[in-house]
Order: sequence, then C-alpha cells, then structure tokens
Amino acid sequence: MLHSINSIIERIGSGLGTFNYNTKNPVHNWYKFTAGFSNKFVDEIISKENPSNKKDFNVFEPFAGCGTTLVSCQTLGVKSFGNESQRFLIDIIKAKLDWDIDINKLFNYLIFIKEFVETNKKDFDLNIVVNPLLISLYKYSNLKTLYLIKESLENIKQEKYKLFFKLALSQSLHKLSIFPISSPYISRNKRNIVSQSTWDVFSSIVTAMYLDTTGLPKYQKSSKVYYHDSRKKNIYINDNYCDICITSPPYLNNLDYGEVSKVHTHFFNYTNNWNDITKYVRKKLVTGATTHYKNSDFVIGDYEKSEFSENNKDISQYLLKIAQQIRIDRDIKKGKKSFDLLTLYYFQDMYYVLKEIRRIVKKLNGKAFLILGDSAPYGISVPTTEIIGKISRNVGFSKYKKYEIRKRGLKWRNHKYRHHKVLSENILVLE
Repeated sequence: MLHSINSIIERIGSGLGTFNYNTKNPVHNWYKFTAGFSNKFVDEIISKENPSNKKDFNVFEPFAGCGTTLVSCQTLGVKSFGNESQRFLIDIIKAKLDWDIDINKLFNYLIFIKEFVETNKKDFDLNIVVNPLLISLYKYSNLKTLYLIKESLENIKQEKYKLFFKLALSQSLHKLSIFPISSPYISRNKRNIVSQSTWDVFSSIVTAMYLDTTGLPKYQKSSKVYYHDSRKKNIYINDNYCDICITSPPYLNNLDYGEVSKVHTHFFNYTNNWNDITKYVRKKLVTGATTHYKNSDFVIGDYEKSEFSENNKDISQYLLKIAQQIRIDRDIKKGKKSFDLLTLYYFQDMYYVLKEIRRIVKKLNGKAFLILGDSAPYGISVPTTEIIGKISRNVGFSKYKKYEIRKRGLKWRNHKYRHHKVLSENILVLE
C-alpha cells in the first residue's frame, strides 16, 4: 500500500488535491469548482483497487461536489453512488453524468432558445425578477438575456437537455460577470473585460460541451447521485455495499461552501438572500465555516454528552483543549472568528460522516481514500488528518495511514495577519 500510494502522488504531483487537472479534461471542466480535487486521483485508485475490471465493483462518494468521482467512475464503466446536499450541485452532477446528447435535438433546442430570447426581450421586465446581487455583477443587457435564457429552459421537457443548457448557463454567469466569481468569493477589486455578447458566450459554451461528448466512451449510465446529507444514513445505499470510498471532505479552513455558489443559487432561485443560504444550504453541510452556527447555540455540557464525545472520549477531551488554546490566542490577537467552536463542530460532524462511510464500505477488504488538509486556526496546529484517522478507528475501521501530498500555507508566510505555520495536504487511507 505504501509504495502504491506514494507512486500515485509522484505521478500526479502536488496538484492531486486541486482542481487544476480537471480544467483540461472533458466533462470534468464543465463546472469549475474551487475546492475540487484531481480526477486523475480517482482514475489511479480505481485502477489500483479494481485491476481486473470487475463488473460488481462499487464506489461511494459522500461529498459528490461537482461530480469528480462519479464522472470518473462512469467514464471507466464503474458503478458509483454519491451524496450531495446542495441542490444546485445535484443538477450540475446530473448534467455531467448524462452526456448522451443528440446533435440534432441540441441544435433544435438552441434555435428555440434563441427565438424565445428575441421574441420576449422587448416586453421582459428584468426589475421584477432580478436579485439585487446580480444587478451589481452584470451589464443590464447581458443580465436580461441570461434571465430570458433561463426562462426558456422551462419549456424544455427532456431533463437531460434542460440540465445540459442549465450547466452551460451557469458557466456563462462566470464568463459575463463584471467581477471575477471563479474564486470562492466575488473579487470586487478586479474587473473582467466583457466583450462578447451573452448569446455568443452561451452558444460557444454549449458547442464546446457537445464537442467534449464526442470523444467520450460509449454512453453507459453507471453513476448515481442522491440529494442527501452524509451525516445521516442514506437508506437507498445498502450496508456493506461498496468496495471503496473516494472523497475529499471539506477542510477545516473556514471556506463557506454555502456562500461559494451564491451567484448561481440566487440566479436559479434556490436562494434569495443570506438567510436562505443559512436555512436551505448551510444547515445541510458539514460544518466547515464559522458562518454555519450561532455562538449562543453552543452548550459545552451538551457537547460532552453527545454521541461523538461518548464514543471518542480521548479525542473529545483533546479537542476541547485545542479549542481553549484557539480561544486564548484569538483573544490575544483580538480576532473575531470563533474557530474554537468551528473545530469542535467540524470533527463532530465528520464522525457521523465516517460512520456512514463505514456502514456502506464492505467489511472485508473495504477501504476509504480521503484527501484532507491540516489546519492552524489563529496559529494553533490542528492535525486534522490524524484526528480523523483516529476517529475512524472508533467507528469500526481497523487501521489508517497518512501520506503527504504537499505543503500548504507557504504563500501566506510573509503576510502579517496570517499565522506562519506550514501545513500539509494528505491522503488518508482507511482499511
């Protein structure tokens, strides 16, 4: 195992835990996901774990995200099952998994969409439907066309074509924004030069996506995604069903996954404001940011009596000590973020995810491969990978092994408001 994992790291390189490789790969590049990981990693693990291409080989992905694991599995003809708790990303994944697109139908739908836009442009009142955030990000004429394209999709009855165009439209939102929104948050200190028309951008993305499908293997649906929170049991996936799990959980780094996609969720009417994001998105996600909870809701007595604390007594006490150190350093540095509570909530949530992974992965020779990053909130080291490895032992895995991919945090070492800790990104293998 040691040799094989290290050789994978050596072949793929330090970008294993990033989305960089995926931007050059068909279907994977249809949706840019900042917190994604390399599809090459999935390919390598499946090649290693299923060398004889068994037909009954199954893969579980508890954090489906933008579908990296599921798309890679389907491309290889491997069955996979994923949970994703963001409804917008469910549609993205479904579009990426249904690449059996007929050029004639696609072309006819494209003509219909264009005619719909032209016919309704004059009488369409953008001010009635537009979200205030979006007004600040787009030229009025571009935003009007984007909304009309979205309205036209309601007339398309075949779901796979509707989702295909919806995904292309989501990428048009990136291309046409006045400010960059490809990073986790909107970069208002920079500006994009938007020269193409909305229709040219949209139609060129649709064309590029279709051309991607022409080089793919013969279509065979082998991956499935569920709208589900992996902290809870998914009754549609049986116990002891999957051979392996491949995933990259949220890092303990205060990245708000509910906030990351807000331009898309506002545009497609999943959310309308900050409260909607909290109610409909954040509450269904593993706690990875301080925006996920209210400090006043935390009761230490309840935490110490929780299932997590009862089944992980030593770890729970260790985390409480770390949380205290974080709180002391935060007060010294006059910080405002409650990373102490974030740390406690994060590992408690990951305990429930690990329980679900353990339930689904086969007891005989089952394995889980997790890409994780360590953390240092307010400069206090939190060995995330090691802690999750120890928790895995308490939910039924027999052993774990950590392999370092790369060092993290180096670019912030000279930043006066950041800690100087060198962190690591790792592959954690559970058996």
